[in-house]
Amino acid sequence: MERNLGLLPRYLAPSAWWEHVPIAHWLVEHLQPQTVVELGTHFGVSFFAFCEAAQAFSPQTFVYAVDTWQGDEHAGGYGEEVFQRVQSEQDRNHRCRSRLVRSSFDEAATHFPSGAIDLLHVDGLHTYDAVKHDLETWRPLLKPEAVVLFHDINVRERGFGVWRLWNELLERSDTHGLGLLHGHGLGLLSFGTSEPAWLNSLREILPLLTAKGSLLAQIAELRPECQWGERNHLPYRLQAEQHWHSLQQAREELERLRHEQRGE
Repeated sequence: MERNLGLLPRYLAPSAWWEHVPIAHWLVEHLQPQTVVELGTHFGVSFFAFCEAAQAFSPQTFVYAVDTWQGDEHAGGYGEEVFQRVQSEQDRNHRCRSRLVRSSFDEAATHFPSGAIDLLHVDGLHTYDAVKHDLETWRPLLKPEAVVLFHDINVRERGFGVWRLWNELLERSDTHGLGLLHGHGLGLLSFGTSEPAWLNSLREILPLLTAKGSLLAQIAELRPECQWGERNHLPYRLQAEQHWHSLQQAREELERLRHEQRGE
């Protein structure tokens, strides 16, 4: 039984990434990456998903969050309080396994040696030119077996162009990928002539990860910590707590089934 299915996120914040949090948990448990780099962190939901999975399943993993925390034309502008919120959580719970790199992506790339990164999450400015530049800049820093994540491969308005680069990458003979269309879309890619074993394993468990991600997204819609703007949350608090209780019950059931499989 997959241990990552029982991991519930502790950090809550606004994000379009909630449906993919179980994917991050699964990747960290199964890949056991030494170095994870995220380009574009904003409120930090994906970043802390990697951190929490590292804490639970992969103690050798170190996670870097690279961002200016000033916003862009797609994320919008925001104040210093967003960075302070991420910094507070990182300092309190994940200082030993992560680092916040407050700089441009290009500047940060100069501080990593070639062939050092196991898992790269590209989630910065989402124009075609920007995301292509990010990949070209950071690809020499990847290990041969590295996995690259692209968020928003299923968004085609407001100048988003990740979908276009994603389609181009899938047409190449030296790439293997899996595109998920829910949660604005998430592309998972590896370079090489043969398909990596993790890709087929992920396909097999994907229905369960997707179901868990859908429930997390529903909970996030009701939790005041995850709202983008001010609103009256009191009518939704009980419903959110009920969803959370249901998820905990599902986790307990998964644990029970795992013990049954082991004959315990």
